[in-house]
Amino acid sequence: MASLQYATKDRRGSWKIRFYVNKKRKVVGLGTITEDEANEAKENIEHLIECADRSRTPCKSTRQWIDRIPDRLHSRLAALGLCEARLVRDLPTTVIAYCRNYIDGRKDWQKPENYRQAVDKLEKFLGKDIPLVALMKGEAERWHRWMIDDLEMSPNTAGQNVKRCRQMLKAAIDDGLLEKNPLKGIKIDLSSDKTKNRYIDAEAAKAILNACPDQEWRVVFALARYGGLRCPSEVLRLCWSDINWERDRFKVHSTKTKRAGKGERVVPLFPELRKELADLFEIVQPGIEVSATDYVIKRYRHTEQNLRSQLHRIADAAGVERWPKPFMCLRSSRRTELERTGPFANHVLNDWFGHSGAIAETHYLQTTEEDFELAGDLLGDLLGIPLQRYQHAPGKAKKRKNPLKNGVKKDPEGSRGTGNYTRRDSNPQPPVPKTGALSS
Repeated sequence: MASLQYATKDRRGSWKIRFYVNKKRKVVGLGTITEDEANEAKENIEHLIECADRSRTPCKSTRQWIDRIPDRLHSRLAALGLCEARLVRDLPTTVIAYCRNYIDGRKDWQKPENYRQAVDKLEKFLGKDIPLVALMKGEAERWHRWMIDDLEMSPNTAGQNVKRCRQMLKAAIDDGLLEKNPLKGIKIDLSSDKTKNRYIDAEAAKAILNACPDQEWRVVFALARYGGLRCPSEVLRLCWSDINWERDRFKVHSTKTKRAGKGERVVPLFPELRKELADLFEIVQPGIEVSATDYVIKRYRHTEQNLRSQLHRIADAAGVERWPKPFMCLRSSRRTELERTGPFANHVLNDWFGHSGAIAETHYLQTTEEDFELAGDLLGDLLGIPLQRYQHAPGKAKKRKNPLKNGVKKDPEGSRGTGNYTRRDSNPQPPVPKTGALSS
């Protein structure tokens, strides 16, 4: 049995516990704690001694107590063989500091800035950094609603922030700093926000292309609008050696799909895109002035250059109204354009764009004004009505006579007439002879 001892030194009281291990007396200092905490330590240490003697696993409550005791006490008990040694960790134990440390350690992420923005929103809501164990689910729920109501974020964006922070706090559980994830179970909406979709038609695309400040910007825009490349990840990775001029195609390096085993794909060198690349080729002269394996886009590679903001300014100069998700909508417009007008099978377009048909239907394909006009034209041709967009405002429809309403005129000469036919029953039966006729 263990015993507790309370001692006062320099006006500070501390607790010690005395017990026997392998018939040897041991004394372990518990530090400045309350009497209840000292009694809890005594009960758990006695249970650890019993488990060590019988080679048994401690109960759940004792294991939880071991996980939360200070490192000094834990190392002392581990030295006596009462528990396993704790791995030496130098990890932050507060929410914001831990998340930022986790982001810095993930060198495999392509867009760590998205995670940093999620942590920034959480820090702004909390007002200060708090211990990991102090973040409750109710507070996390309020953070989610705050992003939607106060910051006026879309449910999808707010949900993505919750999802990213939930992933980082799951790692805190694996590191033994948390018992449960406070962000688990929060209902989030990750459905695509169709309200931000815009179709950039051929006329608007030509105006923006002509407003680009230099040939490199024309190629950036052409790769996104006519090639359907993701920008900036795929656009900035394109090299001159990836272009096969003779076979009218080029290779695209995709970091987004690389984890799925599809790090490369081959895309046609569409005529609109070929012209812009050829013009830049004449200016740069790969293989003469620069290396033949050099990047196509050289001037806009700095991380501080925001291509989206520059594209918005170019759209302003072209007299085209700004639209949300600028490069995403350019890629979406090209997929919609080829889907509607091109003779290409769905699986072919999926290979060229580097996504599945389900992803295309959810995030890329759009219903345009041309679709409605085409529907009106087809319906007009079918009914023999002029094109709807050239008609005047609809008035009161004239009532048309139905020639079949009052029956069909009979042909006096039977069915040999050219215009009218004798009405017949749907299932004619032969006439039944009269009884008198049979008797005669």
